[in-house]
Amino acid sequence: MNALRTAGAGFIVLVFAALPACASQPSRLVTGYVKFMSMYVGRGLSQSVGKPSVQAELDLYTSSGFYAGVDGTSINWVDQLYPGDSVSLEADLYAGYRKRMGDWRFKGGILRLQFPGRYVAQNPPVERPDTTEVFGFVGWRWLGIKLNYAVTNAFGTPDSRGSWYMDVSGGVPLRYGWYAGAHMGRKHARGTNPMTGLANDRFSYTDYRLSVGKKLMRNVVVGLDYVWTNADPGLYTLNGYGVAGHHFVLTLTTHF
Repeated sequence: MNALRTAGAGFIVLVFAALPACASQPSRLVTGYVKFMSMYVGRGLSQSVGKPSVQAELDLYTSSGFYAGVDGTSINWVDQLYPGDSVSLEADLYAGYRKRMGDWRFKGGILRLQFPGRYVAQNPPVERPDTTEVFGFVGWRWLGIKLNYAVTNAFGTPDSRGSWYMDVSGGVPLRYGWYAGAHMGRKHARGTNPMTGLANDRFSYTDYRLSVGKKLMRNVVVGLDYVWTNADPGLYTLNGYGVAGHHFVLTLTTHF
């Protein structure tokens, strides 16, 4: 859930996107980063269930506007939600098209979130959390809004096709290499669980994030995020840990 899919590094992306583009750019550009986190928070939820996490991303951009990328992040929530499973990686594959017109930026594409690992039979049976989404992004200077729409069941929730997540983020550069950012996201779960008859919208929530960062060297940034949600704690607690609670997240990112 990266590459502007979450707001963890999103405010830094928006800050750099607001700077003037280079006059000449190569026909192909490969970029990426490695990020060390005190915990991995995606869409307002602690995907690593309070434990440290590592994330790596690699992107390929072309002069025609098409791009593709892959990233991987260490997680812990699947193992704790479904006893006996051994799933410690979220791997995201995505491709799309982007365009810039003055201060405006546009992006659209498809995203596949894959959770490889060992799964054991559960009682009652459950789906794997693998999810496919289409997304669109519009940005103006240091502001951006993004919508992800699930074209499959979302993260193993039955009858949840059509669920969506909207992300509104902003980031500004400050003096002496400091950055500041803010984010608000909304998850809306659709459908009804056919086994229980309960509506999936009970899993809907709004999440918020405040961020500060400091550029230490040319390609190294340290950040601190404060994240919270209004999600129902009874639905988002794993083994006594509130994955949708209030979290401070320390990050160290190196870009290449």
